[in-house]
Amino acid sequence: MKVRIEEIANLPETEIVVRCQHRDDAVERVLSTLSMFEQMVVGKKDGSSYRLAPDKVYYFESVDDKVFACLDREVYETGMRLYEIENLFRGTSFLRVNKNTIVDTAKIVSFRSTLNGRMEARLRNGEAIEVSRSYVATIKWMLGGATK
Repeated sequence: MKVRIEEIANLPETEIVVRCQHRDDAVERVLSTLSMFEQMVVGKKDGSSYRLAPDKVYYFESVDDKVFACLDREVYETGMRLYEIENLFRGTSFLRVNKNTIVDTAKIVSFRSTLNGRMEARLRNGEAIEVSRSYVATIKWMLGGATK
């Protein structure tokens, strides 16, 4: 796949054109990832609401019937349920890794096997996320470590 960027000073709006022989899985992943940037998640912190860009979110976590968006160093409460977030970002780099967590796999720097077939994913911000064994094969496939 070849990527080319043209800077045009007087262009009124950024435009992205994808040229391909046919729409395959790789093209669909690119399109899904691009559409992710149009989505915003609203997060609340200290009585104020904020628009959170998905590319800033490391993971979403459900704790005590509340869902939190965890950024590099900040945490915001969202009004969404995990299944809604999973549907919103289907086909992107966000992936459910256990019952309570959806992680941006683009922010994983390393992973290692742990007990009972589980895996630990280390994120760019230093946090470790447990991947339950039912999601290990999918995350390995997404990260290029195994075939699905």
